[in-house]
Formats: sequence, C-alpha cells, structure tokens
Amino acid sequence: MPGFKLTPALSWHTRLAQVKTILKGTGIGYGASYVAKKNKRVGTLPIGYADGYDRGLSNAGGVIINGKFAPIVGKVCMNLCMVDLSGVPSAKPGDVVTLLGRGISADNIAQQLNTIHYEVTTRINWSIPRILV
Repeated sequence: MPGFKLTPALSWHTRLAQVKTILKGTGIGYGASYVAKKNKRVGTLPIGYADGYDRGLSNAGGVIINGKFAPIVGKVCMNLCMVDLSGVPSAKPGDVVTLLGRGISADNIAQQLNTIHYEVTTRINWSIPRILV
C-alpha cells in the first residue's frame, strides 16, 4: 500500500553491568571460545540463554551501545554474555544496551540463527519485564 509503512514495535534492552580491560591471550566464555588478539575493553551484559538470548549468537551476534555496534565475544552463558567494546570507547556501566530494536531486527537475528523472527521474539523469557511505551 503506497505511503503505508510498518515499523517494528518490539525492542529489548538491558544495561551494561561491567567494563574490564583484558589482556592479549585472555580467553572469554565457556571453553574460552574467544581469545583476545590484543588488549581490549570488554563489557558484561546481565542477559543469557536462560533469558531467551540464543546461544547461537555466541561469537556471532552483537548489540548496540551508544549508537554503535558491539560484537558478542565468547559463548552466550546462562545469565550473561560479553561484548567487545573496542568500537564503543564511551561505554560505561549502566549504559543502555539494545539487544533487539533499532539497528538489530528480529529478522537479522533470525537470519544469523537460521530460523524465523517469531522464534527470536517468542524465546524472550516470560520473566523479562514488559514495558509499554
């Protein structure tokens, strides 16, 4: 229909819980599936597969912090995951992190996981607070 455009209504956010500098050679996540090739800042997010954030995003997905992309590093754990903050030098604990929403669509995530967008959204755990804005 001309002049009619739908936009996604769902977004999923968390906050940056911790920021650390790790040294070259440091392993991150279960089984140290990511090893830092240089010293870098890494952020910890209090979200994981128990919350519905798929393990398939381990070392593959990413989030938006302060308008910039931050890739997931290491395996997505049960209740947390880590991100590379190299591209987000201003990131600090407490910053809002977009897991799904402006810049990261359910379709994009579904494509990475080889599934459909409904599966991405319906996996969000029922215990995650819903806020109508």
